[in-house]
Amino acid sequence: MSLSSDRPVLIIGSGEDVPQNPPVIRSSAVICADGGAALARSWGLIPSMILGDWDSLDGTTKKYWQGRGVPMQRFPIAKDQTDLELAVEYALQHGAREIHLTGAWGSRIDHSLGNLELLYRLATMKIPNLLYTRNQRLSAFDETFSAQVRVGSTVSLIPLSPVVEGVATEGLLYPLVDATLKRGSTFTVSNQAIEENISLRLGVGILLLRVWAKA
Repeated sequence: MSLSSDRPVLIIGSGEDVPQNPPVIRSSAVICADGGAALARSWGLIPSMILGDWDSLDGTTKKYWQGRGVPMQRFPIAKDQTDLELAVEYALQHGAREIHLTGAWGSRIDHSLGNLELLYRLATMKIPNLLYTRNQRLSAFDETFSAQVRVGSTVSLIPLSPVVEGVATEGLLYPLVDATLKRGSTFTVSNQAIEENISLRLGVGILLLRVWAKA
């Protein structure tokens, strides 16, 4: 299977904090990490692959997708990567150029924080990425990022690398011009969009953008 399309790959995990509706309608492929297969079924999305250690994949969902010929790959519980990271690896190995995640945030805060590390990794590889929760969107990036948001939305920037230099923003209430941001500070938490189109650029480092996206 080749995922070299310009459309994003949607990876669905089993975290509870998810949108009401599928976040990506025109994805090039849907990959489910373990129990994320149940969410794909409820959304009417057909996975290209389901993989994981089956600790959160219920038997009914498993049989449902097996009956429809969806390929599955099982891994041992004792492994060095989470199911979601395995799904990201699978997408990258098959040529994904953009990766969107959902079911990647929830009560397992260790997994949630680990998934931010996956966004960081994708940003270092210059792979556009987006993580959807019910009301928020997160994306890690280097160089530039632009998005269409609701005016008044809360926008936060979190340095993922120790130092981020040359940060400039447009469309935010508190603009940044050639700013240097460092991990360990809340300086860029809770800014606000004053325009529908916001843009950010930086010289060195990796930033995490968080936008409140409740409809």
